[in-house]
Amino acid sequence: MPPVLETRDLTIRFGGHVAVDAVSCAFHAGTLTAIVGPNGAGKTTYFNLMSGQLAATSGQTLLDGDDISSLGAAGRARRGIGRAFQITNLFPNLSVAENVRLAVQASGHKAASLFSLWSSHRDWIDKADHYLALVNLSGVRDTLAAALPHGDKRKLEVAI
Repeated sequence: MPPVLETRDLTIRFGGHVAVDAVSCAFHAGTLTAIVGPNGAGKTTYFNLMSGQLAATSGQTLLDGDDISSLGAAGRARRGIGRAFQITNLFPNLSVAENVRLAVQASGHKAASLFSLWSSHRDWIDKADHYLALVNLSGVRDTLAAALPHGDKRKLEVAI
């Protein structure tokens, strides 16, 4: 099975300092991969490169085989690549489902008639429910995000 996300010889230099040096890695659907190393090893920089927060000096990032190296963070987010930070970034006073629906809605960018707004709203809810199922949060869809345990908040961020 081909990788969903892949980096090939990803490198970034800051002046004379090489922070990430020709890292190649393949991430496959349905697997969990850890990037480990000591402080200062370049782990966060590598994630920033994959998510488009930083532009690589050289190398490629591929999503489903397509080279997305030229896309910035917003373009990659529209394609489904994002990153979570150590501090959760949720709307605490909205439900779990509303948090995901807003993310789905924001990714659409469609001008719409009144009828298509209604059908789009239904589509947004369906997509949100799909993402909640992927991270096993369907059972808490109506719970306020603030009430979730920390681990579930992290899963919610992945769904978003």
